[in-house]
Amino acid sequence: MQPILPGLSPSESVLFDERRRPDFRDVFGALAAGSTDIATAVTRVRLSTVDLTRAELGRVEHFRVLVAEMNALHLDADARGLQSDARRAPNADLLRELLESGRLEVRSSPLAGWTPDFTVFSGPAGPHAVLTGLHWFERPYPHRGPAFGAVHGEVAAKLAARRHEEAWERAHDVGPAVWNILSKARSRALRGLASSG
Repeated sequence: MQPILPGLSPSESVLFDERRRPDFRDVFGALAAGSTDIATAVTRVRLSTVDLTRAELGRVEHFRVLVAEMNALHLDADARGLQSDARRAPNADLLRELLESGRLEVRSSPLAGWTPDFTVFSGPAGPHAVLTGLHWFERPYPHRGPAFGAVHGEVAAKLAARRHEEAWERAHDVGPAVWNILSKARSRALRGLASSG
């Protein structure tokens, strides 16, 4: 059994909120960097808040995102917002590249209804951690708290992995649609740069 986070035993759990560090962003990044597989189930995705680095995802071979609510108009607006911000545009590029390579898959399951949002982190030996609750990368958290998240070890991660797999099998693939939205936003941004330069 490997530690969930550095200095944390596999049997421990950690509760965190939006006020302290490590926060969701820190915990997700640390767990991702030590994983080969990530399986996420979130109610909705806001592309504009996703903030993952190439280093954090460097070892990740499979990243499966299951979404309950997906609105093409909102995704398009998010993608355009990402591409128009020089600081955040690399996030959109990374997501697009992960979709193109097949390392990132996105499925929609509007009738699944899980709660809370959760992410399972696995390595070569299988699931080793599950992150439940708050799934929000952006700082500061934009609403009044408390906004809690928790990390649990291997036993909980195995249960969550089974439940994610069940929901994944019933969901439908929307990865090509997400890739298309990201690609169109990038093309619009490049045309805008060319016309202004």
